[in-house]
Amino acid sequence: MCLTQATEMSQVKISVSVDDAHLPQIKQVSQQLQSSGMNVEQTLLTIGVVSGSIQSNKLNSLYQIEGVKNIESQQNYQLDPPNSDPQ
Repeated sequence: MCLTQATEMSQVKISVSVDDAHLPQIKQVSQQLQSSGMNVEQTLLTIGVVSGSIQSNKLNSLYQIEGVKNIESQQNYQLDPPNSDPQ
């Protein structure tokens, strides 16, 4: 899903990459993301990624936060149970 395809008020699950220069301050970047409306679910200190969700209409504001390198939507996949009939 492309981030721009989300509907105006829907929640989108995202992963935010923090640039190398701001890795030592990732907790502060995470707090700023939260202050901008992101529901932070996980901050992965060692790889510099913050994951969570945000209303799609607030998404662009995250790019203004110092240290944000990239924002990607998260894809969810559901496998059929092992005993299900394949199509």
